[in-house]
Amino acid sequence: MGVRFQISFILMLMVLLSLGACGKDESTDISSERRAAPDFALRDLEGGILRLEDLHGKVVVLNFFATWCSPCRQEVPDFIQLRKQFFDQGFEIVGVGLDMEGAPILESFVQHFHITYPVVVGTRDVVMDYGGIEGVPTTFFIDRDGLIAKRVIGLLPRHRLEQTVKNLL
Repeated sequence: MGVRFQISFILMLMVLLSLGACGKDESTDISSERRAAPDFALRDLEGGILRLEDLHGKVVVLNFFATWCSPCRQEVPDFIQLRKQFFDQGFEIVGVGLDMEGAPILESFVQHFHITYPVVVGTRDVVMDYGGIEGVPTTFFIDRDGLIAKRVIGLLPRHRLEQTVKNLL
């Protein structure tokens, strides 16, 4: 990938996110028209690759976030607790970091918030595969069959987050 492309992608992403819905609550329940969640292969913070297909059979919360986004920061403790509560029932959370600084800033963020769920570095391709992320946080709920059950743009209160996960488990 060329430097020009990377710079263009970063600028486009920053404009997209700054114009997006950081903090706006826009929930879309798409259970009647579920579609397959696009697979991805994204680099995790240890240098490995995480693929959505590796989580098939689990309920997955896929959370697109940025470290500078206040609502994104507010969600972290709820995600940590939710993962602890439901992990043994076949539940996983994956954070997709969209910061232009990439892994270094995400590593600091993960350490600062004691994040226990996988965090990967987002790419332009995954953003586009998921319909273009209109703002952060954007969260997708993926059922055990790999179908997107719900999309939420903005901060989701813990009780709604927990209820959605319970309904999918």
